[in-house]
Amino acid sequence: MNGRPGLAPAAVLPPPGTALLSTDGIGHVLLDWVPAPGTAGYVVHRSDHYEGPYAPLHTGPVLPPYADTHAEPGRGYWYRIAPRTPEGPQPPLPGPVRGCALAPGSAPPGVRVRIDADAPHHPAHLTGDGARALVTATATARDGTVEVRVVNAAADRPCATPVPALGRRVTVEVAGLDPGARYRLRPAGDTGPEALAHTGPDGLVRTTLDLPMPGSRTLRLAPDRNRPHPAKEDPGP
Repeated sequence: MNGRPGLAPAAVLPPPGTALLSTDGIGHVLLDWVPAPGTAGYVVHRSDHYEGPYAPLHTGPVLPPYADTHAEPGRGYWYRIAPRTPEGPQPPLPGPVRGCALAPGSAPPGVRVRIDADAPHHPAHLTGDGARALVTATATARDGTVEVRVVNAAADRPCATPVPALGRRVTVEVAGLDPGARYRLRPAGDTGPEALAHTGPDGLVRTTLDLPMPGSRTLRLAPDRNRPHPAKEDPGP
């Protein structure tokens, strides 16, 4: 069998229930699948060739999505997943998929994070290159002040040296604010002047953060008590 990454037998398909999918991202390969019931997690295996040999990328089990941040840009790999069940580790499932990390461009890839200030406990909505696998976000809200924490979530690169290819430009959107209100914006640890923003009729504030990988940023959004809300127009009789 030819071992070049671009060739694979057409008859091999992912088994029902696993649906392993790969997406080529900047500086990583994103893998996603639907976990089977009763599975405690999975170990991701990678090979240079379709027929193997495959080696695990990490020790403990993970849940999807998963980002392989050790993939060399421009080089193709094959991936399989092996479930962990109460009975112990299981062999890798058949039906590998191919992935190739992309080289960084002239600007960091973008991720969009949307938070609802009325329901900060609800999961943040994330979209963009590496969303959920490389970037996660949580929020808290109290007395009109919202804090959004955006975190590097690369499963296989904890406490590592920052990698420029993995940096992201994160657009944070906070919805559910008072329409027409003014807010003060400041990333945690930023010693520069606070930015001022005001919501439109949709009650939305939007700002952008540069997020190194690995790393985290916290954005604090507080009502501007020194600037009262604009007077509401009397709709009349």
